[in-house]
Amino acid sequence: MEKILIIEDDENIRDIVSFNLEHEGYTVDSAGSAEEGLQKISRDISLIILDVMLPGMSGFDLAQTLRSRKDSTPIIFLTARTDQDDLLNGFRSGGDDYICKPFSKAELIARIK
Repeated sequence: MEKILIIEDDENIRDIVSFNLEHEGYTVDSAGSAEEGLQKISRDISLIILDVMLPGMSGFDLAQTLRSRKDSTPIIFLTARTDQDDLLNGFRSGGDDYICKPFSKAELIARIK
């Protein structure tokens, strides 16, 4: 079973995404900050769903940190930042996909699969 780590500071979004992913059969762990997420990243994580605007370290900075450590875990940014420069920065920082809020459950699941 694949394990997904959600790093999102909005508890409501974290809970909704977790519920929907668990309903799809995934194991889910979550964190409310990049620093907490960094502590939870391990070899058994198959995918990271990462917000950009987090307290402390940003999602972009976390992605860059992971890539500099040669961590190739796929990262999907899930963010309210819709500007094209942000999208490009997401890919430059090591993201594999970029989904803008608001998002649909169906789109999120399709992109994960």
